[in-house]
Amino acid sequence: MPRALRGLIALAVAFAAIGPVAGLLVGSLRGEDGGTHATLLVGQSPIIGLISGILAFAFAAGAGAIGSRAAGLNVGFVCAGLVLSWAAWLSGRLDTIVAVTRESPLQPLILEGVVVAALIGGIAWVVRRFSIDDPDTETEAGLTGVLVALVAGLALSGTAAWVIAIEPLKGQTIGAAFVAGIIGAASARLVFLRLPGWTVVAIPAVLAVLGPLSAQVLAGDVVDAVYDRTLFRLGWLTPLDWAAGALVGIPIGLAWTDNVVQQQHDRADSQPPSI
Repeated sequence: MPRALRGLIALAVAFAAIGPVAGLLVGSLRGEDGGTHATLLVGQSPIIGLISGILAFAFAAGAGAIGSRAAGLNVGFVCAGLVLSWAAWLSGRLDTIVAVTRESPLQPLILEGVVVAALIGGIAWVVRRFSIDDPDTETEAGLTGVLVALVAGLALSGTAAWVIAIEPLKGQTIGAAFVAGIIGAASARLVFLRLPGWTVVAIPAVLAVLGPLSAQVLAGDVVDAVYDRTLFRLGWLTPLDWAAGALVGIPIGLAWTDNVVQQQHDRADSQPPSI
């Protein structure tokens, strides 16, 4: 079976079969009013939310392993992101949570970001472990080059998300993380061409914490800022939004930069030697 077909089947299974299970796990969480306005650690039972989140990420890692074994690292990340997109879409929005509780949820969301960051790292390990890609293609990369590239990707990724996340609507927040994943991965790889692709997941992992943390620091009164729509825009994205959107976007950014670099190499090879 061709690799491309295997990849399409893996993506379909992730989105249509595994994703709804992850969505059910997170969508069943209840907020303070008994409604669905909850995230993993913001709601009636943070313990149940934490367990549900771990299970949802476990399903995402399983889908990522299937995709990675079927068609490579990039497909594995997209499969994991598609599964998490169900969970993110069915989780609570920041503005609705504030409307119900009349309190700031940013402090527990910062802690939730730490948990999600660790779980994103777990997905990266699983996807890389099961990848069909030849490990010899990952060239040795210096730590300094990797760090510089990731910092540059982090800055541009956060900026892209800030531009797009005007409102806390789920379409905008997940979409902002998706574009941020593309921009962050592409810019990091262009800064350091030998950057291993799996390391780029560090960008949404950091932003899952930095988003609510920056909004908490910059807002005088979080509740008023949410009602006035003046909250620092990265605060609109919940940690699940970052994980879902970025994991789908990162492979697109990596594939684009790889294509650009390959085209440049092909053009250089096709030019006649100078006399």
